[in-house]
Amino acid sequence: MRPRGADDLKMAMREALAQGRIATCWVVRAELLVGAKDPAAFDALLEGLRGVPDVPITEERWDEAARLGYGLRKQGVLVSLPDLLIAQCAINTGRVVWHADEDYEHIRQLSSLRTRHWRTAD
Repeated sequence: MRPRGADDLKMAMREALAQGRIATCWVVRAELLVGAKDPAAFDALLEGLRGVPDVPITEERWDEAARLGYGLRKQGVLVSLPDLLIAQCAINTGRVVWHADEDYEHIRQLSSLRTRHWRTAD
């Protein structure tokens, strides 16, 4: 979490982590690691992520994400492959995607994805 990030989001994330309600997948891990500000931050983040349960991205998940993207595109909604994979992992495991990316709201409107937009989080 960014030091200058939203305090309410940080508190909610810490609480969810402490309660074991957070999981991730390698797409999310890679996105977080790519955004590290320096090598020390990268290493610290990598170490911290090791304690977060991983949702595997199987061949079946890839196929389902492609089908989701196909269905969305047929309805005029274009979504990036990383977002489709993240959404499909959440759908398959019954998890909620916490985000600040409107693409997830588009996916939610046209699928069974559950979301929590951090800017409108309760």
